[in-house]
Amino acid sequence: MDVMQLGSMRGCFTASWVVCSLYKKIFMLDKLHNTSPYYFLKFWTILLKGNLSERRREKILVNIIMGFIVPWIFGFILYKKEPIIVLLIAPIGMTVAFILNDWGSNYFWQFKPTFRDLSLSALPLNIGFYPVLSSFLIYFKIKKKINTIILLLCFTLFTTGFEGIGLVLGKVEYFNGWNIIGTFISYLIAYFIIYGYYRSLVKHHILKN
Repeated sequence: MDVMQLGSMRGCFTASWVVCSLYKKIFMLDKLHNTSPYYFLKFWTILLKGNLSERRREKILVNIIMGFIVPWIFGFILYKKEPIIVLLIAPIGMTVAFILNDWGSNYFWQFKPTFRDLSLSALPLNIGFYPVLSSFLIYFKIKKKINTIILLLCFTLFTTGFEGIGLVLGKVEYFNGWNIIGTFISYLIAYFIIYGYYRSLVKHHILKN
């Protein structure tokens, strides 16, 4: 394994550790006073033991399945084909998602169900749907030679449409004057950031153009 791949894997492991630590805040896990990396196991233990109402538990499971598990099924398929793209792009996609949703959850939108820490509602999407989409964005750019503007607009429209469905189904709530146009612009900015990161990787000969 070369230095580039080793560095990429280290970055992914670091991002995963941060995500694990965030689960400490869910469902009163902060009261367990345990700094070990087993928050995922504790999360599932509480979720499955019935400490939550059945309806709330079902909503959380739907979010996890649709926002995390299903996207990473496709993400794993992409990883088998182009592992370096996933290892390099998924972490930046995750980072951008966390930044935007942490900011937006406090001022403009909220995913359901909600928690004491409002930003945690988007956690499955932040570590599943968005990093996988970011990886596919760069995959199509590299392998399919699609025009950059058309590609960015297509991914932005798809992601905005996905959130629009969530809005209709009551999975997302807007406030403080936020609307679907703002959502489109925010996703477009996010994809431009990811594309700019990809161009930086190309410039430094880490990824091929």
